[in-house]
Amino acid sequence: MNYVQEILTDLVDIYERRGYDRPPDGRRRQAVTLDVVKRYPAYRNHLGKEEREIEAAIIRLVGWQMITAPRSPQGYYPKLTLCEEQLSSIYDLLCRKPAQEIRREQIRLLQRARNGSGGLADRFAERTITALQEGITPGHGLQGNTKKMGDVLLALEKIDQLCKETYLRNFSEAVFHDSKRFQEIAGAVRGVLADLTEQPVERDKILEYYNLVENPTYLYLKGGWILTLGDSTLHVANLPGGIGLAADALSAVQAVQLQDKTVVSVENLTTYHDMPERDRAVVYLGGFSNSLRIGFLKMVFANEPDAAYFHHGDLDPHGFLILEDLKRKTGIPFQPMEMDLDTLQNCFAAGHYRSLTEEDRKAMQYPMLEPYREILDFMETHNCKVEQESLVAMSL
Repeated sequence: MNYVQEILTDLVDIYERRGYDRPPDGRRRQAVTLDVVKRYPAYRNHLGKEEREIEAAIIRLVGWQMITAPRSPQGYYPKLTLCEEQLSSIYDLLCRKPAQEIRREQIRLLQRARNGSGGLADRFAERTITALQEGITPGHGLQGNTKKMGDVLLALEKIDQLCKETYLRNFSEAVFHDSKRFQEIAGAVRGVLADLTEQPVERDKILEYYNLVENPTYLYLKGGWILTLGDSTLHVANLPGGIGLAADALSAVQAVQLQDKTVVSVENLTTYHDMPERDRAVVYLGGFSNSLRIGFLKMVFANEPDAAYFHHGDLDPHGFLILEDLKRKTGIPFQPMEMDLDTLQNCFAAGHYRSLTEEDRKAMQYPMLEPYREILDFMETHNCKVEQESLVAMSL
């Protein structure tokens, strides 16, 4: 290990985290120091090879006047102090740019991406410029990494243009000419999308929400669906257990009719399989719906505006957010099914519930959930939420 670089990198990181590279605010600044034993526990071993290497690196850095390091009475170097007047030479030695210079680079990059369109890249650029100018780190692993930020901006721009489900590796090849590059920045993109998306979509599903998928996704249908595909008509009720339509097949559906004038959308796959299909048309959506699923439901409603539409989701804040998002995007007056206060109270009394998370409590504050305030108040008072599977479990 190169302890010279390790020690200097640690000290510079501390210096930059404290914001010492920005103009002083008038307060006296503390010296930038490093506790050697805390950082390198092996330094306790007088006979160890690693300790000798650490000590040699410290002696070298002291000789270069990049740090000061008084010895203890026992002969140790307990604490190292950065010589800030040598920072220019230290940055050169580390082949590293000062954080202030990188911030300026990133702001220029973000300013070029800002176009007033209100799109994902534009909104991310606007927020991040403000953060950087206020001395706040951009987060999502982008601090000090201008190339990664540029790739994230490009990914956001292209994601905004997706109108059909697209495989991740194909997207990566098309955008970066590298089928693996997107995977390297996917964590940052997920985080940015979660921040920019009005609906609190689960982070592990946020790419699918924007039509980016690892593998084909399916819309599952069972019960009284009648689908027109070209010259063929498919009666789903004739297929026990229903069917799954991949994205390409879904786009081939030309018209939808209902054998029974009741539609039930279901949030969870297990509940979809448990749901009786007689006298109803059941569809599994899988949480927040992307544009393909929304388009399918709009087609259903256009053909069957007088049918009854229900949504069966989890009895938790996200379940209600999914329901409201579904209503807003489709224009369909979905009614909640088994998502009422009595059902919640029964499950709570039977012990079939889970505790709320901080994310749940945050989601409760969304204004669109005001119609469910009585239910949410019970959840908050009793620290409980109920999954769809609990309803079947109570009968077992």
